[in-house]
Amino acid sequence: MEEQDVHLRDYIRVIWKRKKTILLLFFIAVVASAVVSFLLPPVYEATLGIKIGDIIDVDTLEKELIESPIATSQFLKGPQILIEAIKELELPYTLEEFRKKILIEPVRETEDLVEIKVDVNSPGEAVSIANYLGTKLLERHEGIKKLYENKEEILARYDGQIRDISQELDEIDKNKVTIIAGYDEQIKNINVQLDEIDKNKVTIIAGYDENIQSINNQLTLLGNEIDNSNKEKVKLGDAAEALSREIEKRMESPEALSDAEASVLVGRLEGIESRWESYSIDIAEKEKRYANLMERLRETQLEKIEFEKTKDQRYDALLGEMRTIEQESTKFQRTKEQRYDTLNAELREAQLEKTRLERIDSVEMYNTEILVAAEEPKVPVKPNKLLNVAVTGVMSLLFGLILVFFLESLGKEKE
Repeated sequence: MEEQDVHLRDYIRVIWKRKKTILLLFFIAVVASAVVSFLLPPVYEATLGIKIGDIIDVDTLEKELIESPIATSQFLKGPQILIEAIKELELPYTLEEFRKKILIEPVRETEDLVEIKVDVNSPGEAVSIANYLGTKLLERHEGIKKLYENKEEILARYDGQIRDISQELDEIDKNKVTIIAGYDEQIKNINVQLDEIDKNKVTIIAGYDENIQSINNQLTLLGNEIDNSNKEKVKLGDAAEALSREIEKRMESPEALSDAEASVLVGRLEGIESRWESYSIDIAEKEKRYANLMERLRETQLEKIEFEKTKDQRYDALLGEMRTIEQESTKFQRTKEQRYDTLNAELREAQLEKTRLERIDSVEMYNTEILVAAEEPKVPVKPNKLLNVAVTGVMSLLFGLILVFFLESLGKEKE
């Protein structure tokens, strides 16, 4: 910290020691700058703002710039225009000197605005040159419009465009009604199919239920018959077994059976066995019928389930198809309405442009015009005396500081 204070005091000491040198340089530089600034001739700037007009394409009726800002700049700074300006305005400049005094550039963030700046020593001369260049540009663009635009052809083209738009609007109206009616008809047909599916589904499901109920009734009746037959078969078996035991006892009895009694007992046993076999055959047939009915029942139930599933799928498919058609109908109406609005806007614009063209000549439509007229400047833009003196003063102070430190270092080396 102490070393820094020592260095700072050394610098201040050197500046104070050679302050006369610094002040002398500053005074000489400021006086010289002021003298030169006051001796330099003043430069006045005149500015002219121009809007480039449009030219109408006869084939497309599209509007485009008569020429680009770059082409405009090249035309105004071309040797022919500048030489004519020097001669007609009796300017004391050569071609190169005159070109350096003119600045033509497009206005930022615009496509059709051009600014002409003229920097000369006379305010009246600056305005005259700016107006001369602006007039030449107006004459050039008017000539281009006359060459390329034909009022009759443009009017005929507008008539054709209006006619085409009107026809397309009529077609949109007709097609819209027809197509919307077609969509409505499709939706109506799908609703009819949906109603038929609902009705048929109820009827057919009722038929399946009735068939299933009938089979179940037959199964119940047949099951009861099989049970009764089995019971009778059991009774016959018991009766045959009891009769067989009776025959065995009689045969073991000391009293011998007569032929007639034996014949009766054997006849009874054979009758019971015959009936038992008859019941067995009947039961087998009924069990087979029962199995067939069970198979029919399962098939009917499966058919019912498959029918319900198929009908539900068809119903869902029709609902999806109807939603798709409704969406297409809505989208179609929206698209047609948007196109209808766009065509109406184009029709109004074409009718308006045609009306304007009928009232005035095409050259006067979208013509190049002067937006900002050139005014005679009151104050010169160059030289800026105060700025020049201030910059020179600052530079002289810096130079003086560098010089005194250099001289101080030389003095220390000699010591």
